[in-house]
Amino acid sequence: MIEYSREVKKAYILSVRPKNEDLEITLNSLSEMRSMATTMGFDVIGEEYQSRNSPDPKSYMGTGKLQEIKQLIEDEGIKLVLFDHDLSPNQARHLEECLDSMVWDRTQLILEIFANHARTPESKDQVELAQLKYMLPRLVGMWAHLDREKGGIGASKGTGEKQVNIDRNLVRKRISRLEQSLKRVAMERQTQAKRREDCFQVGIVGYTNAGKTSLMNGLTDVSLLTQDQLFATLDSTTRVLPGPINPQILLSDTVGFIRNLPHNLVASFRSTLSVVKNADLLLHVVDASSNSVDQHIETTRNVLKEIGADNIPCLLVFNKVDRVTDRMDLLVLSRGYGDSILTSSLDETSVNLLRDHVKQHFSKTFIRQETKLTYDRANLLDKFYKLSTVEELKYEEDGIYIVHSTTPTNSKILNASIEKG
Repeated sequence: MIEYSREVKKAYILSVRPKNEDLEITLNSLSEMRSMATTMGFDVIGEEYQSRNSPDPKSYMGTGKLQEIKQLIEDEGIKLVLFDHDLSPNQARHLEECLDSMVWDRTQLILEIFANHARTPESKDQVELAQLKYMLPRLVGMWAHLDREKGGIGASKGTGEKQVNIDRNLVRKRISRLEQSLKRVAMERQTQAKRREDCFQVGIVGYTNAGKTSLMNGLTDVSLLTQDQLFATLDSTTRVLPGPINPQILLSDTVGFIRNLPHNLVASFRSTLSVVKNADLLLHVVDASSNSVDQHIETTRNVLKEIGADNIPCLLVFNKVDRVTDRMDLLVLSRGYGDSILTSSLDETSVNLLRDHVKQHFSKTFIRQETKLTYDRANLLDKFYKLSTVEELKYEEDGIYIVHSTTPTNSKILNASIEKG
């Protein structure tokens, strides 16, 4: 992870727009890069794109354009150039030589944001693993890259670390240790998942900064830290959905997704994202006020497919509707995406409606039945309360009659418990 002095570093953003690509896509992507740079605390001096049939295989952009940018960098005292693309190690080295400046591609910027926001040992290991895999093919040119660092952009742990004597063997050994550590974490999560098998599990997913944590706070009446910035949440947090329903419904907040999320990062966070794969229902939260709603939905669906969670029942939730000024836009969203829900984490009524919708999703699978429990099996009554919604109890001479609603699976578990006696 790069460590910064208190002085705000100037940055400039560059992009190559394929001539066959809609200009709006390029502009939205540049806006997203600016948001990520701001999240890192950079002062973005400007941004521009060059339209080309295809990127230059050596310098990505044309040499003439690079000379213009080099002069601008010198005049403005810019310390960092951000490319809204993934660059090969050779391209990155060539660009740094041409521009005489530090160059980051999109993947490195995302990795640095994740590193800055990692708080728990697990998330720190996950980010470091992704950083090392990103660094490995770039070791050859990294030392010259570090030698040119001036004016406060230094290196600490992670990408850009100032250890000139590091070599591939050390990095590979560290990668191996991190992978083993995360395997142990994954096994622990599997144990946790088994303990939660008698509960309904809901995963909250969506594009970064869609308001997932704020919505979870409203649904669970618990105040988790919320920040209006990209990737504020990296660790999965699980809370109980309040209300008279058994089995309990557990909600898990997860890391946000983004366009072109680095594959190494997705792979590293597989243990954290396991709460998504184990979910019975996904709440796909979308920022209704965004100009890129369709793209955000597509990106999230692609990541869900990548981690093997694309077949889980999913409820599309358009959040932040309070920020949408034209109500016709909301009507278009509702009609364009059937069975979706409009809500705002700031509106208690709409959050309550969403909570009821989640409960109804599960309760419609319930079967209602009456079970007789003899008094010598009265110790099983707690299990009925845990695995079902008990509606009525009648104490008769021959036993306890329980009117309850539960899932077919839990009904079999309860009946098997009785038969064991």
